Amino acid sequence: MSVKISIIENNLFFAEGLKYALSDYFTLKGRTVEFFAEEKSNATVDLVFIAQSESGNMTYCDRDVHETSVSPLYIAIRKIKLSQATKEKACSRELGVLDCHTGIEALFHLLDDKLWRMSVISAAARPCYFCLSRRLSGREKEVVSYLRLGVTQTQAAKYMHLSVKTVHTYKQSVMRKLNFRKRNDLFNWLLKE
Repeated sequence: MSVKISIIENNLFFAEGLKYALSDYFTLKGRTVEFFAEEKSNATVDLVFIAQSESGNMTYCDRDVHETSVSPLYIAIRKIKLSQATKEKACSRELGVLDCHTGIEALFHLLDDKLWRMSVISAAARPCYFCLSRRLSGREKEVVSYLRLGVTQTQAAKYMHLSVKTVHTYKQSVMRKLNFRKRNDLFNWLLKE
């Protein structure tokens, strides 16, 4: 039986090393591995290793669901030191977090410990509570779209026929849902999207 894996990581050396380690692990388990360059390729992947954003926990339930309505499971790759990381709640599709500074034994332990969840969770295609609580409302999306265009909060309030304080509240709600602590984090995200 084959396991389809996608690695979404900018550090190509780390990604290649991870591929070798995963090939060794699954060979020992009697399974073959297929690697796909992108998560959104036409093939349905089983497992995605993805670099964790600076903002912390990510929502995976809303990511690309294929025709089979089976979503992959995720392992976040953490780049900051454990003392800096704050791990409160996480998406139910996140199997765990791999610290990029740990050894191959930590990867194997994580896979041994969590891989049994693949068959249980991948059957469920509905979003988990964590991801639902992070979805933006229609008004929040509207505020974000104005901010993305470079419109000030005062101008956005005028266009939306709301008070400036209400627009500010929507912006704060977006920042809380996306786990941004500073305005610069929000604006950097707006520029990337």
